[in-house]
Amino acid sequence: MKEDVLEQIVEDYLQLNGYFTTHNVPFKPDKGHIDFVGLEDSVPSDIDVVGFRPLSTGVEKVMAVSCKSWQNGFNPQSKLKEMRENRPKNNTHKT
Repeated sequence: MKEDVLEQIVEDYLQLNGYFTTHNVPFKPDKGHIDFVGLEDSVPSDIDVVGFRPLSTGVEKVMAVSCKSWQNGFNPQSKLKEMRENRPKNNTHKT
């Protein structure tokens, strides 16, 4: 099992829906691209989960997912309970 629970949930979901998956795919902007800005684009990053479904077409063929958790942590049991009861809690953070 993966260390990051959010990535594991996404990976399991995609696999259950027919995707082949991989995680933590590194990428770095192309220095030769016309929009490359050295001070902003030189830091490598990664895509948390990439899913590929070979029999699909269009936008459903490939999924690229970035997983972010709340600062106070992610409680899977609480979220599952909310979904089962079909009454999501109000978000307390401001956007």
